[in-house]
Amino acid sequence: MVSAKVACNDVLSYLGSLGTVIARSKYRAADICEVRLRAGRPIALETFRERFVLDKTVSQQEINECFKSFCNYSIHSYEKEIKSGYITLRGGHRAGFCGTAVIKDGKLEGIKDISGINLRIAREITGCGEKLSEMVFSEDFKGLIIAGKPFSGKTTVLRDLCRIIGNRSKLSVIDSRGEIGAVHCGVPQNDVGIFTDILNGYGKSEGMEIATRTLSPEYIACDEITGEADSVKKCLNCGVKMIFTLHCGTLEQAEQNEIVKTGAINRIVFLGGRLGQVTETKEL
Repeated sequence: MVSAKVACNDVLSYLGSLGTVIARSKYRAADICEVRLRAGRPIALETFRERFVLDKTVSQQEINECFKSFCNYSIHSYEKEIKSGYITLRGGHRAGFCGTAVIKDGKLEGIKDISGINLRIAREITGCGEKLSEMVFSEDFKGLIIAGKPFSGKTTVLRDLCRIIGNRSKLSVIDSRGEIGAVHCGVPQNDVGIFTDILNGYGKSEGMEIATRTLSPEYIACDEITGEADSVKKCLNCGVKMIFTLHCGTLEQAEQNEIVKTGAINRIVFLGGRLGQVTETKEL
């Protein structure tokens, strides 16, 4: 397992001189979970408890250099990811971008004049999924939604839950954004279990259908489910158990999601408070 300090230093290596400024600050690398760079404004750091500002203003040129670094100095190779607003980096870290939208025929074609970058540092927290695993392995289990607001620890908990499930059962992970397995050159950088297959970069619907046809999974997991109800129904009819995360503000909002209405979900947990803490549970 990669330590939190190593994970942060891995991200800082993309930032050149800005990474050096952050590394030399008084804040421990192991505590940093977000780095925000905005042109003309100071570097902002965030831990799970506090938010800090460093005495270093970021220039537009530094933003441009960081952006090129994230793209391995081959921007055209990352056009699809840039259009989506983020790039997943080695190790499962994510660089999100804001700037000026490029619109063609009423559709978003890309982003230009990058003005801000948000770096979210992925980390493994072994054991944070243990309590949910008891629920997942119960006899009456069909499906689980891990719900919560942004930055509540949904992906972190799901990642550890995949490790636990994948060490006991056949699990297919639809890793659309590369944040669960952090696959690099075909090899997962995170521990996701010995019986786990990762469909890296697949769309969720396509990945679920391919997994059920070819990999005979007992469980399927994917991050940030949205409108994949039809694919979920097909998995349900194949007897596959499912685990998803969902962005929402309350447990009640999660209950209204169309995935729940398919009948594939019989447990919802809501994360609140400190990272990964289950504050509400609903049995359906």
